[in-house]
Amino acid sequence: MARRQKKASFGSNLFWALMIALFIISFAVVFVLYCRPLYYLDIRLLHLEESSGVAADAIRRDYDSIVHYLSVWNRAPLTMSTFAMSEQGRIHFADCKVIFDAVQVLCLATGILTLVSYFLHRHGGNSRYLRMAGILTILLPTVLGVLCVWRWDLVFETFHKVFFRNDYWLFDPALDPVILVLPDAFFFQCAVIIFAIVLAGGLICLIRAHRRKNKVAAWRAKRR
Repeated sequence: MARRQKKASFGSNLFWALMIALFIISFAVVFVLYCRPLYYLDIRLLHLEESSGVAADAIRRDYDSIVHYLSVWNRAPLTMSTFAMSEQGRIHFADCKVIFDAVQVLCLATGILTLVSYFLHRHGGNSRYLRMAGILTILLPTVLGVLCVWRWDLVFETFHKVFFRNDYWLFDPALDPVILVLPDAFFFQCAVIIFAIVLAGGLICLIRAHRRKNKVAAWRAKRR
């Protein structure tokens, strides 16, 4: 009986830990997606006007169109005022939207479950699920972060091969000039920021778990 209860407790803790970890990771991706100032800054830092021959205002306007298109609430087709698109380019952006829509739905669903977890556990002394969430949240991005720093080009290529059913992500600048203002350096920056947010979220979970454990230990010491 005790073993069964222990397994049930472990399963419950693992479930809530996974929900929190998935929320933190998906939130980091969604945050970067909608963090337009990051890209606006890169227009100058990465010299995108010079590399594309397009004015900064036009680049910002079409980037805003891409972000709006990738929003989970949007169902209108992608249109850009400056950059032309090939049929393969449209298909690739449509594939990207499927992925980003899924991530945004995941963020919303796990965010709600994270709130539920907070209200279920706020008056208890259970710190294990928070510690598990912190470990899960930090472990995966740390491995990916090391790989990104070591071989970003390999990670970037492997990601596209895994998540896309075709090679349309290999844009030809002559057919899809938008690739000139979406350089690898920008995506690498996005990956670094996502990693930093996820790492911070994992550390917060571990800190809260440690504090809750100490609080319970202090309460038990007073009862003795």
